[in-house]
Amino acid sequence: MSDLYGSYADLAAGEAEGVHYRIRVIERASPIAVVAPHGGRIEAGTSQTAALIAADVFSLYCFEGLVSGRRLHITSARFDEPRALALVESSDIAIGVHGRADRGDHRTIWLGGLHESLRDEIGAALERVGFKTSTDHHMQGKAPGNICNRGRLRAGVQLELPMSLRNSFLDDPFARQAFGSAVRDTIVTETSRD
Repeated sequence: MSDLYGSYADLAAGEAEGVHYRIRVIERASPIAVVAPHGGRIEAGTSQTAALIAADVFSLYCFEGLVSGRRLHITSARFDEPRALALVESSDIAIGVHGRADRGDHRTIWLGGLHESLRDEIGAALERVGFKTSTDHHMQGKAPGNICNRGRLRAGVQLELPMSLRNSFLDDPFARQAFGSAVRDTIVTETSRD
């Protein structure tokens, strides 16, 4: 399915902030930004998952649809909302949090992005605490213009969580905490080595 809008300027010309969507930005003294460009009702649960990873450690950006459906979806390679770009481009690394349809696989977190070593370490950490991950899928997040790859290092990580897993986080605080801690602690450990 193609997007209705090809850029934020197009979207802003047809939709009203505060009515159709809202934007949350929390800047922290951190080289890491966690972004949910399809939050709210676009890809349900991604804003909450991004906030879970960011905790009170990393900067956070969420573009949140306030209307049902995917009409506010701008693909990650064209996501150019100015506040998102300002935050990400002033950070070393961005972590993009997305939602995907289950399509027969309700458990596997698809990992992508150009920061392959961090991607792989996050995958290993998630596997250690009981989650299933894969880098063998069609949502690789490799485009240089992808919001996750627009930090100063020009390489970030993309997480695609199936809907059933996102929904399970609502009722399972242990899984939610294990996921958030695994991702956050790995980022802290791996980026402190650079």
